[in-house]
Amino acid sequence: MTAEETHATLKAPRFDQFQPESVRSPGLTKGFQEIPFLAQRLRKALDILRYKKGMPCLWLVFLGGTGTGKSTLFNALCGAPLSETGVERPKTTGPILYAPRGCGIERNFPLSGVELCNKIFETVGPRASSGSAGRLTILEHSRREFSHLALADTPDLDSIEMNNRQFAEDFYLLSDAVIFVTSQEKYADEVPRQFLLRILKDQKPYFLLFNKAEQNTTPGDFLSTLQQEAPSQAGDRLWLIPYAPANPLPFISQDPSFLGFKSFLEQELAEGNVEQLRARMNSIRKKEIEQTARRLLDLLQEEQREAEAWRAGLRERCDRMGQRFIKEQEQTFSQHSRDFIQREIRKLFSKYDVLAKPRRAIREILFIPLRFLGLLAEEDRREALLKVRQRIDLVPVQTAVASFNGMVLQDLSPKNHQAPLFESMRRPGVALTAQEVGALVLQEQERLEHWLENQFTVLSQGIPWTKKWGIYSTSILWGLLIIAFEIVVGGGFSILDAALVSAIAPFVTKGAVELFAYREIQKVARELAKRYQDGLLSVIKEQAKRYEACLDSLLTAKEVVEGLEKDKDDKNV
Repeated sequence: MTAEETHATLKAPRFDQFQPESVRSPGLTKGFQEIPFLAQRLRKALDILRYKKGMPCLWLVFLGGTGTGKSTLFNALCGAPLSETGVERPKTTGPILYAPRGCGIERNFPLSGVELCNKIFETVGPRASSGSAGRLTILEHSRREFSHLALADTPDLDSIEMNNRQFAEDFYLLSDAVIFVTSQEKYADEVPRQFLLRILKDQKPYFLLFNKAEQNTTPGDFLSTLQQEAPSQAGDRLWLIPYAPANPLPFISQDPSFLGFKSFLEQELAEGNVEQLRARMNSIRKKEIEQTARRLLDLLQEEQREAEAWRAGLRERCDRMGQRFIKEQEQTFSQHSRDFIQREIRKLFSKYDVLAKPRRAIREILFIPLRFLGLLAEEDRREALLKVRQRIDLVPVQTAVASFNGMVLQDLSPKNHQAPLFESMRRPGVALTAQEVGALVLQEQERLEHWLENQFTVLSQGIPWTKKWGIYSTSILWGLLIIAFEIVVGGGFSILDAALVSAIAPFVTKGAVELFAYREIQKVARELAKRYQDGLLSVIKEQAKRYEACLDSLLTAKEVVEGLEKDKDDKNV
């Protein structure tokens, strides 16, 4: 079966629609900074696996630190001056791939943003290339001995240029086998050392070349730097390449140690071993994808759990602030108005004499509390409501919202200032301004006024126009509702019933109809108080919704997490 046929029979990789951009996190956990890295890594790993399944030849990649002589050894193995060498650092500014013609390097190439530049290399080929930043230079050949191998020279893995380091990382992921090059100057450097330990830990074939070795250098000098972290067979895969004079290519090509390395490599990566090695490496890539997906899923689920705890904390603080606000409103009303209202109601009640002078008593009973409110019973209902609205003090609710903001930012803001949620909670437009608070309160006020008018309409239906006193008088009814409204707006929730009883009692006879009306007015007043409180609390809840919206915008969509959960152990990758 040809490589193309094999490729056609393979199933598409799992997460085929997965996009790293779909993964987000608010930053509520310690591992949040790993999430975008894992998402990018998963996408790249999937693309590389798909690419490698359709790639008929093995990739043999040279890796190493600055100035170790990678390009010289690359040229020696290829048998031609393909990659430019010299004392200037760095020499290789972009990867160079020496590949069999027709290998299909370009097909589904998995590294986005990399320009592919093909050149035909014959026996007398182009002059040595140093590569180009952001470009993969592909030198195609027709050599039989390399028909199953693509050899890559890469930029320095410890380069100060991040693009060069990224190329080294990406080509390591693309590699089926690695030639790691170090030297007398670099073998103990931390960045190359850590990369080498990673290679030794992974299961892909590797070859270690200690280049420019002095006469007294031994394998132990190099292996000792790895301490207990090197596998037992590392010494069997290490070759010391002596320091070469000027024009090192012919010297190294004839060096016994280099020839021993080349012979070992040719046996291990023989053409007959290609399919087995390809299958092995793709199996390793599948496991790495599964591990990456599991780790990503674990972190996302941890973020979701913390997000739910955060929501609960936000709701708890919203409720606590609401209760505190209502209590403060009641206390304020009590301090400034309770005694006065009770005194006025007692005065009105003492003047009530329905049998002797009903009209005068009713007038006094109504006008005295209405004067306290700054209203007259004859005024239009709309005007009466407008005057009540003008008496609303916005400062307490604005203060409550500001206190709630301080509480949330102090208690629920991520400790790490780099967390996306930390910044999002502080963006302009999240915290309600004093003007926005005022607008919301007035909006709720208008809703309540419409509701109160509708209740008045229902209660006043059927009142005879000739009736001048008693609880069924429209003026008395509206005056009582306005009194209730003013008490509620002032914060007198706790004394509403007592005040209402005192105000209504003079108008209530023992008749069943008036008792029923009395209860209906009480019911409306209580509902009025509840609706007004809910309206005030809705402003604090609106602020809480804005914070919750910050969180929601930073969470990974549920279907993305469910997709990872479903596919993380897919065997058809």
